[in-house]
Parts: sequence; C-alpha cells; structure tokens
Amino acid sequence: MGGVDLSDKSLELYDPDIRSNKMWKRVLFNLLLRVISSLETAQTKLSKSIDDKSNHHAFTAGISSSNSDWTGDTLVFPVVIYSEGTGYNPSTGIFTAPSAGTYVFYVSVQSASRKYIYLDIVMNGSSKVRALAYYGGGSRVHINQTGTNLVILHLQTGDRVWVKRYKGIGYVSGDIPITTFSGFKLN
Repeated sequence: MGGVDLSDKSLELYDPDIRSNKMWKRVLFNLLLRVISSLETAQTKLSKSIDDKSNHHAFTAGISSSNSDWTGDTLVFPVVIYSEGTGYNPSTGIFTAPSAGTYVFYVSVQSASRKYIYLDIVMNGSSKVRALAYYGGGSRVHINQTGTNLVILHLQTGDRVWVKRYKGIGYVSGDIPITTFSGFKLN
C-alpha cells in the first residue's frame, strides 16, 4: 500500500498491546483506504476541471462572396470555419463572452478593387483597433489591399465584440474566405 507498513511489528512500536487488537488494525486500515479514495477523487476532479473544455471558446468566421458596394455598419461573417465553445453568432456577427477572461480578436479585410475600407474591432460599442485596406489611386491596374489588426481584451460575461465599418466601401472575399474575423479565450 504505497509504503505504509501496517504489520504488527510496526504497530507495536506505538503500543505493545495493539498487536492483540485486530479490530484497531482493521479500523486504521479502512480509514487509510477512505483517505486514499478521497485523495484520488479530488485528483480526478481537479484533472477534469483543468481539462474541462466548457471554458474554451474560439472561432473563425468569414464571408464567402465579395461586395464591392457594401457600406453597412456591422460586418457579419456568416461562414463559420471553426467554432469551439459558445459565443459567436454567425447571424449577427457578434461575439458575446460566455465567461469572463482575456480574449484575443483578429480581423482581416481585403478592399474591393481600387477602393478602401476601414474596419474596427468594437467592444460594447467602443472601437478598440482599426484595420485599414487602402488603395491610394492613380493606377489603372485592379489592385486590392489587405488590412489586418489584432486586439487583446479582458471581457466580463456578456460583453460583446464585433467588427464594424468606420468608413470606406466594399470588400473582397470568396468561396474560401479572404475577409475573416477570429477570436479565442486565453484564460
């Protein structure tokens, strides 16, 4: 039993009469078994809580077609590429924090040909970072620019994060999304 000596010889060190008391030895043995069982149960629960995926939240979503004339407010990313846990709503484009913690969000946008677009990552109505896909003009060549940005935010349960247009017009995407929005919980 893991180095615990329950022989009569070890017990007689404490009390020479204990050898004759088999019941005491049995009580002590059962008590040790219960302690070991409790420790194993606690270890299992701790391991399970560490591995519990209910607190893992991550997503990547994109857009499957271009819209060179888009001038909306919230950019909705309806194509879910990856999702673990809960939080991202592909119908609204909004991530709602299911639990408090530190999260990372990333946006990538490609401007429509010879146009520019600014997109903000917004938390509860407040812009946090801006991605800019800017075309400077002057070229007859169809040029698309890509803008990206990343932000780390501490969210409380129920906080909302989304992507909105600051200014500009249009974006490019395709069957394999080019314009995307991602987020995941660090802890």
